[in-house]
Amino acid sequence: MPYDPSPLPGSAPEYKAHIVLVPAQYARESMTWPSHMESVSPLFSELSSRAKKGGSLDGYAISLSEGDASLPEAQPAWDPHRDKAMRPPPSQVAEDEMYWLYAYNDQGKFVTWPEPISLRTLPSGPTLRTTLERMWKEAKDTKEAHIYVCTHGMRDCRCGVVGTELLHTLRDQVAQHADTCKQDNKAPAKQVRVMSVSHVGGHKWAANALVYPHGDWYGNLRTSDAPLLLRAALAPASSRHDLDDLRERLVLWPRWRGRLGLTQAEQREHMNEWGPPVVYTAHITPRARGGPSAAPSQVPLRFRSYAGEWFEVMGTIGESLMEVARRHDLPSIEATCGGSLECATCHAYICDAQKNDPMARGDLTQKPAKAEQLFGTTELSDDEDDMLEYAITRKPSSRLTCQVRVTQALSDWMMKEGGRVELNQY
Repeated sequence: MPYDPSPLPGSAPEYKAHIVLVPAQYARESMTWPSHMESVSPLFSELSSRAKKGGSLDGYAISLSEGDASLPEAQPAWDPHRDKAMRPPPSQVAEDEMYWLYAYNDQGKFVTWPEPISLRTLPSGPTLRTTLERMWKEAKDTKEAHIYVCTHGMRDCRCGVVGTELLHTLRDQVAQHADTCKQDNKAPAKQVRVMSVSHVGGHKWAANALVYPHGDWYGNLRTSDAPLLLRAALAPASSRHDLDDLRERLVLWPRWRGRLGLTQAEQREHMNEWGPPVVYTAHITPRARGGPSAAPSQVPLRFRSYAGEWFEVMGTIGESLMEVARRHDLPSIEATCGGSLECATCHAYICDAQKNDPMARGDLTQKPAKAEQLFGTTELSDDEDDMLEYAITRKPSSRLTCQVRVTQALSDWMMKEGGRVELNQY
């Protein structure tokens, strides 16, 4: 059974590319990873800073893997209980630690930085990004596929338990596949590597796995899914030369969260087009291939800025309020993490109007009277509640807009009863 039955398609964060740091000097087993890798790795911390909105790597995901188990153990090892607010102290040893840099883009391309890098040898400014873009442009199709499984137990114990089980099962599957190919006297279609990866977002859908360079993200995985996940990794990495559509046909659609390079709305639309004609816990009914796609339902929504300016905009049923706000460039919704419940920068207040003045700032002191009808199963989860602790001026009506879906009921409440999203000052 899944930890969370909410729909999977459209739950993958919106990234243009993904960088994975693979230790080249020391083994960094996932059991030594603290909840936030920025607290122990200077290189990871620097790349994460560059990946923030407006940075030179804006739109990139940054992750870390374990590295080869044959590497020597680091001395001292990382402290898995290190506080997430801490940062590595100045240290020549830490700043000189070497990593391989694996980089994947949204066109099914994979490149490795020519030599291991450290914080001290990391290219400055936009040089890293421009060089990676040139390398992707020149890269040839690879016969290698990588399956990354989140085993980051100190971030969330669910990833540590079911993620680790899936990791081991997948490695067994890869070994069995290689043996079968050897017995049949043929080479495997691809060389598949299975690696652990640090937190990628969506731990409520553990186990999570990423198949690269295809760019597909999966969730709610169990060991029984390992054979089909391996099959997806062996498929073509893009549809450019795939006339039989194996790239799409071999996707593990019942566990598909999304794909690198697609917005969350595009992920749901892609699922509509290619997903199986069966309703699973994490599925929606697809349209017939090649036929016209029904236009998504658009409904009006009301936002009000801290300064008192009203915004009446259109939203698509099923998308998040964060997506609506970003598409219409509304103020105060930064959404640094892209909607993966890793920050509180999409915080706003969803509230009723003041009874004595419906045009004034809404009643922030309590959640809407119709909260259960408005939010249904998207009422405040434990994960959202935890992340709201980092929100500035949290109130009873506070929500992370990435966690609230647009519905007809929500639109009706806003347009007929004075409900609104009150935006923050910051």
